[in-house]
Amino acid sequence: MSDGLKQRIIGALVLGALGLILLPLALDFTDPKKIDRTSLIPPAPNVEITDIVIAKRPDGVKDGADVALAFDVNRLQPVQENDTNYQGLDDSGLPQRWYLQVGSYEDQVSANKLKQSLLAKQYKVFLKRVKINKKIFHRVYIGPEISRRNAIADKSTIDQLLVTDSIVLKYVP
Repeated sequence: MSDGLKQRIIGALVLGALGLILLPLALDFTDPKKIDRTSLIPPAPNVEITDIVIAKRPDGVKDGADVALAFDVNRLQPVQENDTNYQGLDDSGLPQRWYLQVGSYEDQVSANKLKQSLLAKQYKVFLKRVKINKKIFHRVYIGPEISRRNAIADKSTIDQLLVTDSIVLKYVP
């Protein structure tokens, strides 16, 4: 045998061996219909069960408390500018309530018009009739708010929107 033929045979054997080694790496012989059944869901966490204490009614609150008292405008007082009490509980243990007096009209139609425009802007609005010096006024209120900061924020928004000077009022039981 000549040297050239030996080199060709050895080269063919080396290439064949490399083909046998590299061909399985290049081709995927797995069954395409086989489904991987290993779960990727983590194990369930350990949850400790705690007892929830049932809330108790404050001592100052009576059963069947009159809801109309919350909207009694005779119990509203203007807020002093230096009052730093923004939130908390009143003397009876209930949250403080803040209202915003937006307008006072002799004409009920004007008051209702303002009420409808504020309701369209998603404000909690109500009207109350007040008798002052033998005249009846229809006052437009927004509220109640539990936080004075929210009432003040509403005041600045309403004042810019309606070009008015609304009044922040505190409910005093």
